[in-house]
Amino acid sequence: MSFLNINTDLFPIKAHYFLFDAGNSPINPFLSTISKQRGYSSSVFGNIFTLLLLLNIVVKPLTGYITDRWKCRRTVFLGAILLNGLITPTLYLVPRATSSTEEMSDAETFASLQFWWFAAIVTLRMVLFMVGEVLQETICMGILGGDTVKFGKQRLWGAAGWGIMSIVAGGAIDWYSSGLEQKDHLPGYLLSAISFFVDFVVAFNLKIPETDGPTTNIFKDVKKVMKNAKVCVFLIWATIGGIFTAYIWYYFIWYLDDLATIYHPERKSMLSSIEGLSLTIECLGGEVPFFYLSGHLIKRTGHMTAFSISFAMFALRFLLYSFIRDPLWALPVELLNGITFGLSYIAGISYSAKIAPVGSEGTVQGLFSMAFQGFGASLGATLAGYTFTHLGSLMGFRLIGLSALILCVIQIAVNHFINKNRKLIDK
Repeated sequence: MSFLNINTDLFPIKAHYFLFDAGNSPINPFLSTISKQRGYSSSVFGNIFTLLLLLNIVVKPLTGYITDRWKCRRTVFLGAILLNGLITPTLYLVPRATSSTEEMSDAETFASLQFWWFAAIVTLRMVLFMVGEVLQETICMGILGGDTVKFGKQRLWGAAGWGIMSIVAGGAIDWYSSGLEQKDHLPGYLLSAISFFVDFVVAFNLKIPETDGPTTNIFKDVKKVMKNAKVCVFLIWATIGGIFTAYIWYYFIWYLDDLATIYHPERKSMLSSIEGLSLTIECLGGEVPFFYLSGHLIKRTGHMTAFSISFAMFALRFLLYSFIRDPLWALPVELLNGITFGLSYIAGISYSAKIAPVGSEGTVQGLFSMAFQGFGASLGATLAGYTFTHLGSLMGFRLIGLSALILCVIQIAVNHFINKNRKLIDK
């Protein structure tokens, strides 16, 4: 029953995680289908998210540095939440470039003013999401102090918010779009904005810790951290984890749409509900129980072994996708989300907190986010966009599944070498 015993001191951060993810879930995972309905190809969508995710390389470390240096976490954090709530509904107002439902050529897309309007709003939304995400992890770690084992128990409330709102938004979109040729995502935009506004009220009353100790030597501290070979290897694994995660975050919904269109057109009328249910299973069935247990699991296995397990399960997950033809059969596979994305993400966040010098916590969290969601996710979005366009979604997942299996073996071998030569590497 300890799951139900909520520490009142930690309740506000739990509520924030729930509402922040509830605000993002009706929009972020559906951006691929929103883009597809506007006539943009998968390669164009991949290019958008490659550029967006490359912003992580600048935005997240810069956010960490600025808020560490000038002690302005609260102002920046609240501003990111409020602006996201205000900007999200404006995406619905962007008109289509054409009344046709056919896919536009890339040249037509890039020549369209409506495309650049759409891309600009999506970019601003994602930048605000990046800022809010890196600060919430830093704030949570600050509230927990040195007890990083409890991080997963706070983060699971975000997964709960994402999972619950996904199925609500999916059902609302299907209901609102009844009789229409394409899905109308207006309910998703409204649910997102409402969640962000409520989250702003919660976050406004959150006790947000600023940095402890001096912050004038942040770059010196980070340089010292980066001299450690184990940290550099950790950032490589974080990048690879980001590549794998991008396939799920940005192309899983596209894949379900392909399955329904090509193999089971009878599923199209309830496709948004299936997509929402898949996200609910990912979060409530996969992430929530796993986040609850992740601290104890990582404590037993170690951070690097956690990445090995994650990579092996990513390989299994991708290969299963490549053989499925009915979108309903993809639903049970989503239970693996906790041990794929969840394990690598929690391992990365907790390891970053472990190695961060005093006063540089936000900066080091930004480095992990830069590797995972910057280099990794942007490269993953590019690879997925290319393979989905030229080979199809099934073959795209098969190729990344085989790659994940090979990289898992390499990662285990490298970890074994590092552990065997620990004294030499630590010199």
